[in-house]
Amino acid sequence: MTRVVRQSRMGFSLIELLLVIAIIAILIGLLLPAVQKVREAAMRAQCQNNLHQIAIAAANYEGTYQQFAPGICISPYATGTGYTFGPPFAGPYTGVLAYILPFMEQLNAYDSAIAQGGMNLFSTTGTANAWAYSFPPFDYQVGWGPTNGTGYGFLAAKVKVKNYICPTADVGVAPTIGYIDAYWTTYQGVKTNNYISIIAAIGYDYLPTLTSGGPFPYQLANYIGCAGFAGGGDPSNSNLVGSDPYKGIYYLNSCTTFGMIVDGTSNTIALGETLGGTLTLPRDYNLLWFGSGSMPSAWGLSNNPDWYQFSSAHTGNIVNFAFADGSVRPIATASNYDMFIYATGMADGAVIDWSALGE
Repeated sequence: MTRVVRQSRMGFSLIELLLVIAIIAILIGLLLPAVQKVREAAMRAQCQNNLHQIAIAAANYEGTYQQFAPGICISPYATGTGYTFGPPFAGPYTGVLAYILPFMEQLNAYDSAIAQGGMNLFSTTGTANAWAYSFPPFDYQVGWGPTNGTGYGFLAAKVKVKNYICPTADVGVAPTIGYIDAYWTTYQGVKTNNYISIIAAIGYDYLPTLTSGGPFPYQLANYIGCAGFAGGGDPSNSNLVGSDPYKGIYYLNSCTTFGMIVDGTSNTIALGETLGGTLTLPRDYNLLWFGSGSMPSAWGLSNNPDWYQFSSAHTGNIVNFAFADGSVRPIATASNYDMFIYATGMADGAVIDWSALGE
């Protein structure tokens, strides 16, 4: 009798294959949130380190010049163009982040700005037209030049400073309206308990969104100085200057010193994050670091922020802030409004309940 020995076939049945695929999908589903959480934690840590480096550079600036950089530099001698506000708010719109370049290991960019624009870019004592509009030569990279008043040949502002960009902010997405060139605070506010009466407006300048000819030449930022509740009052009205009891470290042409921070450097916000618009993309604006000036706190924090509020894209509804002593803390967007205002003022004497800020 002949015996036939059959070799058993090795492999998966369809049911077994589907079972393996299902198990892999479940494992991926379990691991993905953990991976995303680790990634966000890393980006938040990088953002906090950015703010820490900026705050230390700002403190070193004060140590060198015996005063902090101005919140935003506006010269009464600046002349306006068809693209800018008229005097005395016509320029140069140089912001905090530009002043501290030498302390951010960006001395070459700082010297380039001085060489091309003149020292008046950092001073209010002489003619200082807006850096974003008035400087030749014609920029062949993008096809803009002084003939149309924009003057995109300002080289210093094209330097990318990595520590000025939050990794969660999606700055590569073009905004719908423009690129904010400068913030400055020119308003007066009165706060009594929980009632706010504001006679105010945020002044800003913006550059048109690039639609052709290559990438937008100027580099962006997600950090800005804190002006306090109403930015020290309205500098165009002598009766209102200094009227803000919650004035911050950085405001229009400010000359703050460490000695003026009566509330204590660890209790006073110096700088914070901003997206330039809502959490959803595209946003209204993107901020340029050379013109990044000062943001008021009068409009508080929000889970659905607008361009005139401190904001971030971090998970957990928080915004990172750097304090005058260099420390960095996240503050919840659902924080108590009054406590947030107190933290932005430098000499209001208010007692801050830090637990009300989500810490």
